[in-house]
Amino acid sequence: MRALFFSLLALTPLTALHSAEAPKPRNGDKLLIAYDDGFSPFYSGRYKTAADLRKQMQLFKDTQVAVMEWCITSGSRVNFPAKTAELVGTAVQEYGRRGDQLAAETLRQLAAEGSDTLQVVASACREIGIQCYASMRMNGDYSAPELSSLFNSDFWRAHPEFRILGPKGEVRTPMSYAFPEVRAFRLGILREAAEREIDGIDLDFLRHPPFFGYEEPLVKAFQDKYGLDPRTLPADDSRWLQLRAEVMTNFLREIRKMLDVAGEKKHRHIGLAARVDWRDHRALGCDVEAWLKAGLLDYVVIAQHTLGGYEFDLAPFVEMARGSGCAVLFGEEGITSGHDTTAAEDKLIAAGKMVEPPRGVLSLQQLQTRAARWYAAGADGVHLFNVGNIPAMKSLGTVQPAPPKP
Repeated sequence: MRALFFSLLALTPLTALHSAEAPKPRNGDKLLIAYDDGFSPFYSGRYKTAADLRKQMQLFKDTQVAVMEWCITSGSRVNFPAKTAELVGTAVQEYGRRGDQLAAETLRQLAAEGSDTLQVVASACREIGIQCYASMRMNGDYSAPELSSLFNSDFWRAHPEFRILGPKGEVRTPMSYAFPEVRAFRLGILREAAEREIDGIDLDFLRHPPFFGYEEPLVKAFQDKYGLDPRTLPADDSRWLQLRAEVMTNFLREIRKMLDVAGEKKHRHIGLAARVDWRDHRALGCDVEAWLKAGLLDYVVIAQHTLGGYEFDLAPFVEMARGSGCAVLFGEEGITSGHDTTAAEDKLIAAGKMVEPPRGVLSLQQLQTRAARWYAAGADGVHLFNVGNIPAMKSLGTVQPAPPKP
């Protein structure tokens, strides 16, 4: 394991190794990217057949959306037939929420009838002239029993030794990218996704950090290099952050190489994108600047790991990406308040003792006003997460940048 770890740290110089090919805007001046989590509409019953998936993609035909990101993972399980991971809900006998059961049963039925959800979505996108990126939630495993049984993979269950450790050895729920086996597991899912007619892969680092802790491979590597135990140092020690960032950067290199191989077979470029937290990306092991210098990304979404309505200065990221060919998008989280229904709440709702918890969302006017600000800051476009506002998708690409403040 140590040999694999150190070979991964053998970085090549951070000059551009690849030529970024950012998606082009469609029906507008700015790049709009929409996102479907690949689970919620199965949960609600809106997606029941392959025809439902195709019908949903048709909604974007006359919009300014250029890329549809279709999430392929919930926890560390998948929503398309794969050899490397199980379908969501595999082997589950009791469900926490009614929607969980409906989603699992629908995915099983689709697979049984030979419907590959990812391929269906990718083909439907191609028919209407938009790109399809398969999106992976980079560490979405759950600790609650009713959710872990539904979403967490058999690989996660079989390998508790690969989970994140706190500084005192506390075992966390997520798996750690410090382990080559974990990276190989994730890469295997992405490789299978790339076999479909997708146009790219999106790595969603906002679902959910962290990605590293104080695992033995990292601790040992740091001790060998610096003669210090990182568990005794501040969590933001620059040497410690750099070590973890190098591991993740090289994992992105592996993904980029895999996509290059897949692209050669298809005689076209297959893109790579990432969504990261503007405040904490470096602390979490995501060295965006290194990724841009190496030419690994075609577009990057800068967002925040919270509910929507947040604001921050996008200009430093625009400057960081200058000359890289990588598009920079502001990441809008459309939900501003509320929470996912719990198993206990779902039982009360089913019994008529509670109404569905309300959620606040960004309005069309808010989305337009905010887009004008991001464009003024230099954004190449907007990424719409948890936004189902079709009028927004028909207008945000032509919103004019806000005038400078007097």
